[in-house]
Amino acid sequence: MPAGGPHRPVDDDEGEHGTVTRKQHTKEREPARRSAEEDGTAQRTDPRGRTARETSEPAWPRPEDGQWAAGFRLRLLLRHDPPDGLDDQVLAEVHEAVTDSGRSAHELFGDPGDFAAQIAAERIGDAHRGRRDMEGLTPGQVFLGALTVLGALGVFFALRGWFTGGLWLTVEWPGLVGVGLIGCAALLVGAAFALRTAGRPRGMWTALGGAVATVALTGLAVSALPDGPLFRVPAPAVAVLAALAVVAGWRLPEEPVSRWFTGREAAQEDDEVWLRRLEGTLRGAHGMDRARARAHADEVRAHLAAAPGAGARAQFGPAPVYALRLADGPGAARRSARRKLRADLLCVPLVAVALWDVLDDPDPGSPTTWLLPAAALLWAWSLWTRLRREPRRSGRG
Repeated sequence: MPAGGPHRPVDDDEGEHGTVTRKQHTKEREPARRSAEEDGTAQRTDPRGRTARETSEPAWPRPEDGQWAAGFRLRLLLRHDPPDGLDDQVLAEVHEAVTDSGRSAHELFGDPGDFAAQIAAERIGDAHRGRRDMEGLTPGQVFLGALTVLGALGVFFALRGWFTGGLWLTVEWPGLVGVGLIGCAALLVGAAFALRTAGRPRGMWTALGGAVATVALTGLAVSALPDGPLFRVPAPAVAVLAALAVVAGWRLPEEPVSRWFTGREAAQEDDEVWLRRLEGTLRGAHGMDRARARAHADEVRAHLAAAPGAGARAQFGPAPVYALRLADGPGAARRSARRKLRADLLCVPLVAVALWDVLDDPDPGSPTTWLLPAAALLWAWSLWTRLRREPRRSGRG
């Protein structure tokens, strides 16, 4: 039977780990922490999912303790994507331990990076990690990230038009319709990746098909619409309009946006829906190949058929959490590296087209002529080094 075992019912919010074990100071505060989590008063979050509680950095006895705390917080947030407020809570415990003992944080807790990894292993439960993909992103974060990037590109091109062509931009029908359709196609691509993270491969391919159709429609519309100026608009107004997308991507709440892609929890009470979500999450969020993911789903299906009664969710817990437990292990890092490599390889044609456009008619006075080839060479070198480090596949993961 797969890791995690089918015979033990799993609670929706269950995590495998407890408290910090390195020092007794942090262990003693675990009951209070769990009580706060159970009654729902542990933290309140802002629209971006971060803690909204006004916190102030504690006054550390030594400057090196403050540097240690900053390093710990940075590594915990960037590498492990902790639940809201966990960094503040742990640092409060460390501060009290340092103050009570008179010793430095490094003496008590060691390297901040290692301590961050220990905290992540002991205090970040499967219910939190199960909502995220291999990169630590939820479906909502994936989509909002795409919206933010799209808005940032709009701001860039609006400012570029302002600096190169003057304050007023001339708008024509082909450009107006083309920009709108390309923006829709980009959002569909972002939605496709969010659906992949949510474990819905059919929805992902539907969104990608819509993006391809939108790009084709853009080409037809641009060639069919009449040329000629339609109206003029100030470039700063276009930049402000694009900046609204950046603000929306930054400020919209992540959890409701994630629910756009994950669907209703009640639907997962059906065993077949649960099994499809399990297979889709293994493939989409964790990069497992189709055959292995389907084998896991078939094994669960066989267990349910042999022991009728309680459904899949009652026996195995939420599909994303069980998928995480199946996917955890030595193969996870290999799958993550493989996915990053494939994404970079897909960018090769785009980089080649951009380079050809610059080198075919170079402008010595333009910074792009010099910066783009240098950036492309640096990117190609990093891609080559990762290709050489990529371990040969010893089996399907």
